[in-house]
Amino acid sequence: MHIYINRLSARERSQLLERRFTHEELAELHAALLRGQRARRRTLRILAVAVPLGCLALIGLMVSRAGLTPAVLIAGVAVLLMVALALAAAWFAAIGLYARQFNDAIDEGYPELLGRLHL
Repeated sequence: MHIYINRLSARERSQLLERRFTHEELAELHAALLRGQRARRRTLRILAVAVPLGCLALIGLMVSRAGLTPAVLIAGVAVLLMVALALAAAWFAAIGLYARQFNDAIDEGYPELLGRLHL
């Protein structure tokens, strides 16, 4: 099994650092990457609502069957914490790391655009 992490490739990074793009090409690249980032954010927002709600429904079923015991409460809290950690890791792997790498490469390669073309 392989977990995909969205990263800036070494080739892309070197092209940005070596200023191989004109400002117009860079603006087009930024727009395309921004569309992809927005789509990932939308998907993660949906997951950030749907997955915890599904877990809460399952915890509710568990409470209705076993009763509200300390073990059920601890298990419910543990499940919700694991879901929160998994969602945070998914955000970092899908959005955060790539955005940080792209922003750093833009700032270093095109200092005159500092902060203007960030994802």
